[in-house]
Amino acid sequence: MNKYIRSVMISFIMVSFLGEGFSAPLDMTIKGKARDKVTIERVVPEADVPLKNVIPFSRLGQTDWILSEELGYLGEEKQISMMNVRSPKVYKPSMIQFPKPPYFVQTYPPPPEPIIVDRRPKAPPLPGEQERWTFIVIDQNNKLLKKIEGNTPPVEPIQWDGMSRGRFLLRTDEIYSSILIIQENPDTPPKHIVGEPVWLPALRYLKNNNLMFEFSNKRVYNEQRSDFSPALQVLVDQLMNALRKHEGAPFTVKVYGRDLELAQQRAKMWRAFLERNLLRHAEEFKVQVSPPGERGEVTQVVVAVTR
Repeated sequence: MNKYIRSVMISFIMVSFLGEGFSAPLDMTIKGKARDKVTIERVVPEADVPLKNVIPFSRLGQTDWILSEELGYLGEEKQISMMNVRSPKVYKPSMIQFPKPPYFVQTYPPPPEPIIVDRRPKAPPLPGEQERWTFIVIDQNNKLLKKIEGNTPPVEPIQWDGMSRGRFLLRTDEIYSSILIIQENPDTPPKHIVGEPVWLPALRYLKNNNLMFEFSNKRVYNEQRSDFSPALQVLVDQLMNALRKHEGAPFTVKVYGRDLELAQQRAKMWRAFLERNLLRHAEEFKVQVSPPGERGEVTQVVVAVTR
């Protein structure tokens, strides 16, 4: 039951006649309140919505998929899974962003202010005139992965995308560190600025004409199981958004693992998961299982962005 108050305002203009003339109008406002009882009933909406009103709001391929299947009752969970919600309030900003290059960004410290110019003979050089810097990235075994050098203070932040000589060197589930070494002049000890450690449970990078999505098996799956870990479910959802964005581009899921039986179970789970999210038959998806390769025990989704 719901109650509301109606306010009624009635304005009267009273005009009195005095002989042949008229007096000034008199404005009066009378306010009143009344209480009504309104019955609100919950009813089930009609299900016979014309198909022509549904098709314009469906995803590409969704209508064909529905019409090709046997008709049956769609439960609440199935209906929700088929919704295509585009509101930015739903999925933006995400709590976790899919890691993508540049993976290392180091801002160079600004010069001291004010700068004092010493014009005396044999005066020390101005700040930055003899300055040299080196930026390095090392892995958890202290192996040098990248080295960038310069002899003038950079205006833009120093960045590295993980590529070196055409190869992508970073891997999931490893810890990387960066160090910026600044030598202001030969007579002073160098300054070391150590960046925050970088740990990547998943990666997104380009390889030839392919867009690579890579997950650590230790992080994306529950231990010794074939279902996704809740911690990385948000990244798997972002992968689905990327596949919808590149709809029509061929892609392959590759599960690398030492336990091939477990890897086969995970491959079966991927087919069912893709079928639910992309609304295509499971047999249409290319999912492969292989022993660990150069990248270790990972799961890759390889999207051919150009043909």
